[in-house]
Amino acid sequence: MFQLYSKRCEYTLRALAYAASRDAGERIRVPDVCENIGIPESYTRKAFQELAHAGFLEVQRGPGGGYALSRPAEEISVMDVIEAVDGKGAFDQCVLGFKECNADRPCPLHHVWTAGKNKLIEELRNTSIREVSRVTATVPSGHEIPVEEPKQADAKRSRARKKEAR
Repeated sequence: MFQLYSKRCEYTLRALAYAASRDAGERIRVPDVCENIGIPESYTRKAFQELAHAGFLEVQRGPGGGYALSRPAEEISVMDVIEAVDGKGAFDQCVLGFKECNADRPCPLHHVWTAGKNKLIEELRNTSIREVSRVTATVPSGHEIPVEEPKQADAKRSRARKKEAR
């Protein structure tokens, strides 16, 4: 079965979008990410370790530790993440599932997929994690990736509480 990218890659993209929605340099903890966006902790721990090793995240151990983006979210493309998680040949599989599908022995959809794939890869290279973080992504569990910056959301809640107290 053809799949654009792996489930682990999907979770990684969602987790990085969550990280990008936080204040620059703010440390996030894996359990908090998983709880807020509804993804399994086992995938996220492994993915974050790999992303730290690949230079996307920096890690600080101990109390107050966690993960933070190692560079601005605007500089991390969706394609960079897909290649880091699923490998450079992530889109090289046959859309019909044939093991031997290439320019010399194409499947019936090979040329259609090749043209579409090249356009898709270009778009994914031009789409940053910051852009993904700005879109509210509701997941099946009902959790959402916050669109507002956390401090703005906290300030709004604080004003609302003060108003209610009056």
